[in-house]
Amino acid sequence: MKKNYLKISLFVFFVFAFACGFSQTANLSSNTPTNKIVKNDINTLVRFTNDNYDMGKIPSGKSLEYNISVTNIGADTISIKNVLPQCGCTTPKYAKGQILKPGETTMVTLGFNGQATGIFNKSATISFGNGMSKQVLFKGEAVK
Repeated sequence: MKKNYLKISLFVFFVFAFACGFSQTANLSSNTPTNKIVKNDINTLVRFTNDNYDMGKIPSGKSLEYNISVTNIGADTISIKNVLPQCGCTTPKYAKGQILKPGETTMVTLGFNGQATGIFNKSATISFGNGMSKQVLFKGEAVK
């Protein structure tokens, strides 16, 4: 009798555990972030040009600048709160706090001192007043 009780108890336990595990997996998969549409993605609010810029070969020791175009393609106003370069070799110029209405464009200029020789990969983070940010990249090779 004890053996039957043990077998029945184990059978019920495994059926219950399987049912609980299966139902949790089904619930988790329907609520995963990949199934949600993110309405406030920065790329749906702002369009960038030159946000992944290749400077090519540049003369070592020569400072260069390039512009990143920032266009408000959203329905609300936005503003650039800050531009934070990766290192001290990059200098940003921008109109801090400038309000961009839908359809308006502004420029962010990144200066690079080019003092090193060799291949470089640099970045800067543009932060907006709405709490969103975008990392922009530039690369090249400084040659003698």
